[in-house]
Amino acid sequence: MAEGDVVRTKLSHLNQAREIVLQDPKFYKDILGGILPHIVASDAAVELRRWGADFLAETFSSPRITPQTKQELALTCLEPLLTLLGELETGILKNVIQSSSSIYPLIFRYICNNKTEAAAWQKMVSIKSKILSMLDSAAEGVRLACIKFVQRIILVQTPGASDPRLVDKSEVSLTIVPLNHPILNIHALEAEAHGLLDRLLNVFQDGTLDAPIITAILNSLPALVKGRAAISNKILNVLMAYNPLVVAAKSMVFKERFIARSLEKTLRTILTHLARASSGGPHAGKIQQHIQKLLQSKAEFSIEVPKSNKRAMSTTEIDTVKRTKYTTADAEGEYTPTPPPPTIQVQPSNGTTYKTLFTLTGDQALSNFDVSQLPLEMATQITLATMYSISPQMLESSINEVRQRLSRLVQAAAKVPPARPPPPPQLDDEDDDYIPGGGDAEGELSMQTAKTGAEGVNYSEDSDDSYEGVKELVPSTAQGRAAAMDLVKMPDLSPEQIQEACEGTLERMFETITTLDKPAKKEKAGITRLAATSLDRDGWITILSRLSTRGLSGIDAEIQAKAQENRMHYESLSSQIRQKLFMYVMGDFRTRMDAAVTWLNEEWYNDKLQAMAAKESNRTPLEPQYAKWMTKIMDGIFPFLETSDRNIFLRFLSELPVIPPPVLANIRGLCLDPERSNLGFLAFQYLCMLKPPVRQQVLDIVEELWQNHNDVKNSARKLLVKFRPHVVGLPPKDPNGST
Repeated sequence: MAEGDVVRTKLSHLNQAREIVLQDPKFYKDILGGILPHIVASDAAVELRRWGADFLAETFSSPRITPQTKQELALTCLEPLLTLLGELETGILKNVIQSSSSIYPLIFRYICNNKTEAAAWQKMVSIKSKILSMLDSAAEGVRLACIKFVQRIILVQTPGASDPRLVDKSEVSLTIVPLNHPILNIHALEAEAHGLLDRLLNVFQDGTLDAPIITAILNSLPALVKGRAAISNKILNVLMAYNPLVVAAKSMVFKERFIARSLEKTLRTILTHLARASSGGPHAGKIQQHIQKLLQSKAEFSIEVPKSNKRAMSTTEIDTVKRTKYTTADAEGEYTPTPPPPTIQVQPSNGTTYKTLFTLTGDQALSNFDVSQLPLEMATQITLATMYSISPQMLESSINEVRQRLSRLVQAAAKVPPARPPPPPQLDDEDDDYIPGGGDAEGELSMQTAKTGAEGVNYSEDSDDSYEGVKELVPSTAQGRAAAMDLVKMPDLSPEQIQEACEGTLERMFETITTLDKPAKKEKAGITRLAATSLDRDGWITILSRLSTRGLSGIDAEIQAKAQENRMHYESLSSQIRQKLFMYVMGDFRTRMDAAVTWLNEEWYNDKLQAMAAKESNRTPLEPQYAKWMTKIMDGIFPFLETSDRNIFLRFLSELPVIPPPVLANIRGLCLDPERSNLGFLAFQYLCMLKPPVRQQVLDIVEELWQNHNDVKNSARKLLVKFRPHVVGLPPKDPNGST
């Protein structure tokens, strides 16, 4: 009989046994003692272990079994539970932790009454240590179960009611422990409980909005507040200082603002429940005050992300100045200004200034506004926003209007009889304030006593002198100015000088990147985003990545050819940038993985472009860079990867377009590392599920591990059962997942 048929037969028999104990709970002891050690063993099929974990959780949560019977069953289940905690499957771990939460008070009471059972307590301590190690790093569902287990530990390891009239005989707390107990140290147990409570409460103070975890902790606290007076004050003080809406107020991400609204409602519900339960307590008034604050914050809090399309009102603007009126957003989300009013025809006059020459609006208040009052950054933003929103036709029309005004001014000045020709202006290096055509410090064209022509020659209004000689003067003056403005041509730099200058520039750029803080979370703009919209860290990384791939290829080719002619060594600018990016990522890979992802995606895209160009031109393609630098980064980070880096590492693999074979070999090395084996197989499982192009390569490696390495045989078998069941002797699965 095939192994799959054997497993199905066993599951059928086990389900029959479950039906028996559900009808008559007295058979629980016989069934658990007879079959449990066999179905939860490490060499048993995963389906059997999954059934065993589910059966244990169901057993210890059943109300039909007496506490005394549950205590006897708990003593026989310690070893199986300890074995099942080595599983990787989330469903099994959740059931095992749930069972451990149920039996912890039972074992604690048993040890209080049996001072010689050190072996049983040691097994319970091992179970507790394994579960607590998963509290911060396991999968989300497992962490939620761990929170329930921590709540049960705190309840058990803190003092209960001291008044004998209020003591519940079924309650398990630190109060029932004898003072001279040889196994249970009262002070150590209470200190551990307070430490675990601090770990739970820390989530309300670190500024994160992890909704499932925070909700689970919030739901576990009311039992602690009502059942343990010694720690209720600490919990209430933390809850009354927490407001998730304040945490999300500065966030520009819709999801976080939505989560904050949900957490606020949960917090308010729990506080209302606690206020009713302790209506006469000392904290009732403070709880009601905090509930009112939450309601006020909710009224002021908007779940929508604040819009930033409109310019901010400057505090220096006077009330009489109107702001630019914007219409509603178009289909692409851009705001375009309303068309300006008809322009004013400016005629030449003695009062003509640069301001009247270039003013195109008929709004008198806006015309009189002094732009110099605006801060430089605001003026720049307004200018850029206007340039982006204005249509090309409107811009061309405005430029033509200014040209016509200037032409009319020149024609009017040419009709005035000229004065005697002045000597050519003496231009020297220090004459920085000279304005061609004349003009005072305020920008007014000097027309009160003289008219300025287009060539910069002054004509007197009352002079009777002739116009002779002016035509010769203008070309000579223009030639003199052109000669004075000629710049000295700089000599060409040698490849060594270019390389040295590039190194210095790169050093300064990476010093700037290092000093920039990690930007706050922001919504991604999708395919409409620009490469670098701001000079933050991500913007600099994008610029450098594109320079190393596509931006410097032509320049490198020219300089390389020149260096070969002179028989000089030259390291390409692209190689220098790539090496600098590599060293930057290796400096702190845990916080700079996003920079590595940006860079490597640019390398992969550039390799594709180069291959297409080489195919079209029938030339040898350039050396691919993606696999080379991807392998170097992996070789650099693998010696330092830890189990706690699981999320970072899996996210890194998920955002890369291709996984080269050397990287798979590195992950295989992780699988053979006893301390990091789980991380390696988790990475292989992720690649099999979500990276189909490398699935067969991964499964070949896993199959080799299953055949040749007994210490990882069980972990490899779990993957093979799902993707290559025939290798482990199981029948293949059809596309629907059934055998």
